[in-house]
Amino acid sequence: MNQMVICDIETQDFPVQTGIFEVACLAIENGKIIDRLYLGKKIPGYKGSTQYGKGFYNIANDQESIDQFQTFMKKYPYPIVAHNCPFEKKFLTYYQWIDESQKLYCSMRAIRYEKLPLKSFGMDSLSEYFKVTIHEQHTAMGDVLALYEIIMKAQPKLWLQIGEKKR
Repeated sequence: MNQMVICDIETQDFPVQTGIFEVACLAIENGKIIDRLYLGKKIPGYKGSTQYGKGFYNIANDQESIDQFQTFMKKYPYPIVAHNCPFEKKFLTYYQWIDESQKLYCSMRAIRYEKLPLKSFGMDSLSEYFKVTIHEQHTAMGDVLALYEIIMKAQPKLWLQIGEKKR
């Protein structure tokens, strides 16, 4: 895929009602990062771990954040790629950041089709296999930058839209 927006969100928990606490996107054209977007509102004075969106306000219904995301997606009307993309899709559609017509692709699924000698295709296993350092693991920007490197090294050839059966 020559054009994509790689996206990661941090949610603090699995139920969609938990909210969205961080969002990071990279606009990719021909393997190069051409733009990036980071959305997150840090809680002043918070001193703990920032993994999984901790220390951030819930921005799921924050109109300014939604507008910035949608403006970015209008500027780069590319498919969204995320690792375990059905998870991102669930949150982004529930809070109406995207609509059902948005094309979404799962990098984990695409990389799995490359038949690598791995038992797991999670970010930890893939980053170890491809020797990619995740500088800020379980933060939106840290994870999206690591995923970009993994995709560039894995070079998946078969991308199936979420819900599409293997041909």
